[in-house]
Amino acid sequence: MGERGAWPHPAYAIYTPRLVIRCWDRGDVDAMHETILANVAALGPWMPWVEQEPLDRAARVERVRKCRGLFDLGESFIYGIFDAKDARVLGGTGLHPRTSPGALEIGYWIVRDRWGEGLGTEVAGALTRVAFEIMDAGRVEIRVDPSNARSQAIPRKLGYREEGTLRGVGEPRGGNPARADLTIFALLRSELPESAAAAIPIRTESF
Repeated sequence: MGERGAWPHPAYAIYTPRLVIRCWDRGDVDAMHETILANVAALGPWMPWVEQEPLDRAARVERVRKCRGLFDLGESFIYGIFDAKDARVLGGTGLHPRTSPGALEIGYWIVRDRWGEGLGTEVAGALTRVAFEIMDAGRVEIRVDPSNARSQAIPRKLGYREEGTLRGVGEPRGGNPARADLTIFALLRSELPESAAAAIPIRTESF
């Protein structure tokens, strides 16, 4: 089982029925940059990193370089989400070893004009399978703002168990220092076969 800083490399690309989920590359900088800037208002209330926006293009290049470096070192695994039909950037996701040993956390965001299509569920289900089946995690977590009903629906659909709300453990969201609570959803490896996540079709590619 992976420990912090010693995780085996996951798939560099994950294919689902509608999506390609793959490691960001330098060729993605412009599309990533435009997509994030176009969705700042929609993501701002939920994503702490949006507080740093708008970044200029040079800063975006550095961000992509850092993401790829952490991926290659096996320290954190940040992916872009792309439409399988036309390669449009539809969001971002990741597997993060920042909770407890042997556990990975899934984060995700989807562009505003594609909300309500089940893409977040498809992404989180695919990464759940990768975490358990490829990276040998013992536990996967999804941490969500308690007021974000849309995002909370995703782990529930996938069969995650709600374990409670931790107060003041996250970064403030939407410029509100009081908004640092997180509801914790978790799935254990033994629970994967009976979960809806196990039914998400995936195909993966290594480096």
